[in-house]
Amino acid sequence: MVYTKNLILVCTGRDTARAARLGLPVLHLCLGVTPAGALQRLQLPTAGAHCLLGLCDPPHDLTACRADRLAADLVFEAQRAGAPGVFADFEHDTPAGRRLLAAFDDALHEADIPFYVPLACGRFLSHAVLTTPTALSGGSLTAYISSLQGIYGAARIAAFLQPVSQDFALPSAAPNGKTLTAVEREGLLARTGSQAFFSRELCAKYFTYTDREGRAHFVLFDDASTLEAKLAQLAGCGVQTVFALFPDAETLLSPS
Repeated sequence: MVYTKNLILVCTGRDTARAARLGLPVLHLCLGVTPAGALQRLQLPTAGAHCLLGLCDPPHDLTACRADRLAADLVFEAQRAGAPGVFADFEHDTPAGRRLLAAFDDALHEADIPFYVPLACGRFLSHAVLTTPTALSGGSLTAYISSLQGIYGAARIAAFLQPVSQDFALPSAAPNGKTLTAVEREGLLARTGSQAFFSRELCAKYFTYTDREGRAHFVLFDDASTLEAKLAQLAGCGVQTVFALFPDAETLLSPS
């Protein structure tokens, strides 16, 4: 069983209309902030899809921006589009970004519009739902999600289903390894004769090998089966909302 009940597909461009036909909620990254600090439509939301509105990372220098006015414009745009929520896809934690997010958080909460923010940029907010990636290189996915729910409350934690495919040279002090495509990974498996195993704690597959220089490597990756397992674990933790990139998550779905 694939737990797609609370899945929201994250889309840009032409993929949005295609994803909307699958019958699941869609997040359309269609808004931005200009260097002058004004709300900007990068694309029109897909007609009739009632998409969540996605706001892209703003410029770094927004000292002249009126955060309260921009927040009011964002609420107006969400209400005009009938959007069931807003996602601020902020990638950098900056003072200007924090000022904007705080204004958005208050304004959208007052308008009763759900607001989603990446955990790394939204820890200080009072109302927003905080999204965290599911790609871990250590520990336990269930324990990690449960710890966040204990800090912020279960209703304020959402997940971003982020497939991983990385090669770590051991020992590795870095949280990220070398990214591998599926073709590169399968070729590596074939050349080394390694066997892949499933880690229930990480909810991902892995294998090890030794390169020509004698260095040990650890490869961690997702496929359709591990993404399904992640969705099941998240559902077991009571996570109410899971975002997934489209078309990456298409293997989990069947047209309704």
